[in-house]
Amino acid sequence: MTEIHPTPEVLEAFVLGQLCTMEMRDVARHLLTGCPECNDVTASLWEPADELDDPLPFIMAEAAGGADAGDAYDGDAAGGDSYDQVLDRVFKKVVAAESVVAEQRAVGIQLFEELMQVSEERRHLLLSNSNRFRNRMLCERLIEESYETRFEEPHRAIGIAQLATLVAGRLKPEDCGGRDALDGVRARSWAYLGNAFRINFELASSEQAFAAAESLLDQGCVSPLDRAEVLCFQASLLKDQQKFSEAFQLFDRICALYKRLGQWNLLGRTLLQKAVVHGQCGDGEGEMKLLRQALDLIDPQADPRVFLAARHNLINALHESGRSREAFALLFHTRPLYLKTGDRMNLLKLRWLEGAVAFGLQRIDQAEAAFREVRQAFIELGLDYEVAMVSLDLASTYAVQGRTGDLRLIAEETLAIFQARNIHREAMAALLVFCSAARLDQAGIELVREVSDFLKRARNNPELRFSPAF
Repeated sequence: MTEIHPTPEVLEAFVLGQLCTMEMRDVARHLLTGCPECNDVTASLWEPADELDDPLPFIMAEAAGGADAGDAYDGDAAGGDSYDQVLDRVFKKVVAAESVVAEQRAVGIQLFEELMQVSEERRHLLLSNSNRFRNRMLCERLIEESYETRFEEPHRAIGIAQLATLVAGRLKPEDCGGRDALDGVRARSWAYLGNAFRINFELASSEQAFAAAESLLDQGCVSPLDRAEVLCFQASLLKDQQKFSEAFQLFDRICALYKRLGQWNLLGRTLLQKAVVHGQCGDGEGEMKLLRQALDLIDPQADPRVFLAARHNLINALHESGRSREAFALLFHTRPLYLKTGDRMNLLKLRWLEGAVAFGLQRIDQAEAAFREVRQAFIELGLDYEVAMVSLDLASTYAVQGRTGDLRLIAEETLAIFQARNIHREAMAALLVFCSAARLDQAGIELVREVSDFLKRARNNPELRFSPAF
């Protein structure tokens, strides 16, 4: 009778832990019979890191109660238990462990909600003095909240991440299951704080936070996944500091690590971040190549926002490279993903991108309407730098129509916003040049694009100087 083998799709789901308990047991039992065909398939999926053991011998040894892996299934292994009995015990342990983690997470969420109901000063007092708040899952929930709010409420993301570092600093090894796990939680909390500072363009504070995270990586045996997560954020800081060569090297290290661990979704995330660096370096083709690779790896069901970010960046890259028709086609198919997320910032990104692609297709009226809507929304949100960027896009529509009066008005309004808030001296200097040219009816499309390009590059590099080409 011909033996039935699991399909490659089932084997991949087994490796990723995506099957139900009974299916996991059945596949493991089949693999442990020594099937060379299926073991070859799973070997290519595991790609274990040098420091990691093959998972199947571990399961065998664990199931045999610590007996040698080679003897665990030698007929009467584990007191004569059958394969099914042994594997049932293993997976029951896994289910029990998952149940404990779920209970701990529920407690962490409850503590988080309690913490958010009191004043900021009271939060610090509770975390510093109450042992009840010395809870790893509370720290994890704070880390999650900081990351989730990083774009909607960037300043709040800093405060939440600071609370996470405070909780992590009070944790003890027994709270986390060991010293190595504790160092991992602490390193990640500092990395998320560093990332929150980076998003708020406080790069010096971001460097200090990452220095704290790096010291924890150096002194402890932090897990490969925790280490990779910290390094990903650090690479993003290097990108914002215009240290592109160092950022590429770090991203390559992270990609190699995720490949060895078989973490394909996380590999896709990393390729997305690396693609951004290629875009900032002016390598549009390299950017689009990496974005397509990332989209093949990112799971749209498990990671819908990251998948949308990769699609958004690819559409923008196509538009920037002059392929606006391709960008429009992909935007049409991606629009439901924007609408599904439902948050205001993603909807504004959609509308802004619609305007840019419309401009590339010479649908000037549509582009102008989109840019006007986005600009007004950014003014209401107090996002001044975004106001300047979309104002320059709007100015482009005026320039190609020869509407010098409207162009002059938008230039003066944008400069006034920057002057009132004393935002970014060099960006203000570029806007001043643009405004002066507009007053003389000399602000053509070339100058608008030059100022816009400078503002994009100068946002994370305050040392950059504006030198108009005209």
